[in-house]
Amino acid sequence: MTLSPDPTAPAGKTRPYSLRRLAAATALLITVLGAATSVMLYASYHDALRAQQASLRNLSIAFAAQTLTVAQAVDQLMRQVGRAYRTGAVSLAPLFTENGPAQEYLLAVHLYDAAGQPIASGTPASVAIASEAARAPDRAPAVESRDGVGITISGIDRQTGRGVINFSRAISNARGERIGTVLAQVDSRRFEQIYGLVELGKGGSVTLFQRDGTMLVRGPSLPARIGRNLRDTPLFTRYLPAAERGGMREVSPIDAVVRLYGYDTVPGFPLVIVTGMNMGDALATWYGRLWTALGFFSLVALALVFLAWRVARDASRQARLIERLAASEARAEASAGYLANILNAVGTPIWVLDSARKFVMMNEAFARFVGRRAQELGGRAEHEVLDPGNLDERERRYREVLDDARTREALGELRDGAGQTRTVIQLTSKLVDQDGQAQLVSVLTDITERQRAEQRLAYLADFDVLTGLPNQNQFRRVLAAVAADAAQHNGSVGTVVVSLTRLHEISDLLGQEAGERALRQVGETFRALQPRAVIVARIKSTEFAVIVAADRGRLAIEDFVGDLQHRLSGPMTIGGRDFYLGPVMGVSVFPEDGTTADELYRCAESARNRETGNDDEAIHFFSASTHHDLDERLAIEAQLRRALERQEFRLEYQPKVNIADGRIVGFEALLRWANPMLGEVSPVRFIPIAERTGLIIAIGAWVLEETCRQMRSWTARTGVPVKVAVNLSPRQFHQKDLLPSIRDCVGRWGVPPGSLELEITETALVSREQEVDVLMRGIRALGVELSIDDFGTGYSSLAYLKRFPVQRLKIDRTFIRDLGQDDDSAAIVHSVISLARNLKLAVVAEGVETEEQLAMLREMQCDEFQGFLFSRAVSADQVMALLEANKSLA
Repeated sequence: MTLSPDPTAPAGKTRPYSLRRLAAATALLITVLGAATSVMLYASYHDALRAQQASLRNLSIAFAAQTLTVAQAVDQLMRQVGRAYRTGAVSLAPLFTENGPAQEYLLAVHLYDAAGQPIASGTPASVAIASEAARAPDRAPAVESRDGVGITISGIDRQTGRGVINFSRAISNARGERIGTVLAQVDSRRFEQIYGLVELGKGGSVTLFQRDGTMLVRGPSLPARIGRNLRDTPLFTRYLPAAERGGMREVSPIDAVVRLYGYDTVPGFPLVIVTGMNMGDALATWYGRLWTALGFFSLVALALVFLAWRVARDASRQARLIERLAASEARAEASAGYLANILNAVGTPIWVLDSARKFVMMNEAFARFVGRRAQELGGRAEHEVLDPGNLDERERRYREVLDDARTREALGELRDGAGQTRTVIQLTSKLVDQDGQAQLVSVLTDITERQRAEQRLAYLADFDVLTGLPNQNQFRRVLAAVAADAAQHNGSVGTVVVSLTRLHEISDLLGQEAGERALRQVGETFRALQPRAVIVARIKSTEFAVIVAADRGRLAIEDFVGDLQHRLSGPMTIGGRDFYLGPVMGVSVFPEDGTTADELYRCAESARNRETGNDDEAIHFFSASTHHDLDERLAIEAQLRRALERQEFRLEYQPKVNIADGRIVGFEALLRWANPMLGEVSPVRFIPIAERTGLIIAIGAWVLEETCRQMRSWTARTGVPVKVAVNLSPRQFHQKDLLPSIRDCVGRWGVPPGSLELEITETALVSREQEVDVLMRGIRALGVELSIDDFGTGYSSLAYLKRFPVQRLKIDRTFIRDLGQDDDSAAIVHSVISLARNLKLAVVAEGVETEEQLAMLREMQCDEFQGFLFSRAVSADQVMALLEANKSLA
């Protein structure tokens, strides 16, 4: 609009008319700017609230899932107690022999009979002393439902808020009669620690409620409210009856402060998770935008008022000052352009309609949204420009805004100028122009990308991006459902875990992109198994899992895995080259190997990881005996790691005897292990484990140290050196600091040259011949003798005997045992002795137990022997007695 005086009108009339027009124009501009700013702030305010409510709701969902995992583990343990009780078992000790997912939370488990009297209690191994609050109540807690879980809290410490959460479940017989009750007690502090990990600001909290309104746990702790009932609050009276999951804005019943909340229920349990945050923390970012917008609006408004004042001042001057008045009008037009620049700087589409729904003004963001130029839109009807798909709904909303002057918000879909459907929020408010005519100002917020991001996150939670197959989370849920269905219909289910052991070779050779193409091809191969497979999932990088519903039992599962092995064993062509995937499968069968998803998957993985010693065997069905062997091996390994620290090892010494005169010429140090839990453990059982885990390095160093210490003691008492042989394992033989360790030990204990002998197996000599040669010559330079142990049972080679500086051979007891019974064994022993004599090596025979064996060895001119015929291995304090008795033979 143009603000200029009428040159034909009297000056006294022109000035008031121009001032009124100027005031109206300024007020309109400020009103439009204020309305647009208010609408944007209003939209931003509600967006911030919705975003925080969604965040709190998602946080509640995450904590509900964590709580569900613990509750299900505790419930599974109570069901296990119930099943055992139905069979007559009342002891709870077997429940705590394995570390299950419920163990770290449990304080105690109590069992009650049908009359409610306690009959058994138990605590996990991790709980040294059960707390006073966790002792068994005198009477069984009431459980309303036979199939449900009752949850209460007791033993609350009013100083800390810590209490005991009681999970109770009724035990019924086959007729549905209650025959007992099981009570599992959980430390609320574990939940409080988890809930306290999230920072929700001052006044923020994560709270666990019983469904009846009782507060069980709160992070941060609120001791005064733990155990109190809040059933009359809006959460329990209004929101939970309407929806099991959601958000709200309510006054806190704790301190009467308005807060945002998100909540979620724990499926299958009477529990509710509530997360809360102060409004100030939730709107902290929005307040920053608010003050910025208000400051910007105030600056523009002041600029407009200032410009209007200047125009008014110029208009009040004499009419003859036309040039100055024109300049004032130019400044007013510039301020209008300034306002237009402000609106165009806003990235959100804004437009104003008159009462006929025609465009009065719009910003450039709106023009871009509809795909038109702003100059083309002035005066055109809205339905000609904006998507008419929801025209009736928009018109109804416009009439409501005009009738009651309230802002209306609507979520819907609109097609933009490119024809793409966008999800938008439209806020519409009422304006009045300088002529008193009603207008409509609308602000459009595009939330399409946000919705797509939410959908993407939901997809990633259940599917593998690369192959499009379900991921581990979805696989476990489906496996649990399939197992439950099979239990109801007496069906059989196979769980197959597949590792492609050589898949990495593709990416190692051709790069990451080729590896991803290979994975997609593997995904298609697995997808082709359906519908025979209930579900196929990618569990890890090169690990897949399959659920097979087997109508024909184990036979159908064997047919399936055989076909799968055939499909995966063939060549895969990538980049013009053939690759082989090396599939290895582990299979578990429901219900033989397990009844829960965790048990079936764990058993399949255990079978897949089983060491069979046969590289061609790629399909492994779960075996309880193999599982037992693994359990035993891990138990030995766990105790073995602390054996040195606990001083559980000891050395025994078996004499070596000269065959010609029967005199003791030395001893062999033999390692023994007595463990308080495992008892006396045979070296055959623990030495291979020590080798595999690398513990043999520290153990071997202790054996050498202890032997040298004992040798100095015997030498001091007898006055002559006592010769002792120590076994050196292949892993020790290849340790980098072996030679310095031997040098330090021999020097520290003053071992005379020729007294210490190291026995090395043939296996240690197979590889790295040059290094082995240097090492053995270094050992000989220290005055330590070398012998080859168990000669003839390994990779025997005459080249080793010729090249390496060894002094004697030890013939393995397997050959000595059959002397006099097997001509082949006698021939082998005779050949070894003859060979040794030609090479000027001494020979020691192991395991001599009969006079007949000794006579044959004497006839073959063997040098020395050791075995039960002369003496078993004896303790260190018995060695002197043997040496004293042996002096008589001198």
